[in-house]
Amino acid sequence: EKTFSTLSEFPERGVYPKELLKLGIREYREIFFKPYRIIYRVMDKNVYVLLIVDGRRDMQSLLQRRLLDA
Repeated sequence: EKTFSTLSEFPERGVYPKELLKLGIREYREIFFKPYRIIYRVMDKNVYVLLIVDGRRDMQSLLQRRLLDA
């Protein structure tokens, strides 16, 4: 819960997911809550959490399927 409350206060603190950064995509950010990765997007001062996933999964395929193909 603390992870999400600080995210709303400091949404820019997350990093760009490396899998998306390789593709030049900087719309999404992520923070880590081991072993989870929380993928989110900031739009008009609102934070939208898009994925909470186990970081040990094949993230390249998952991100492509869930974020880019949508």
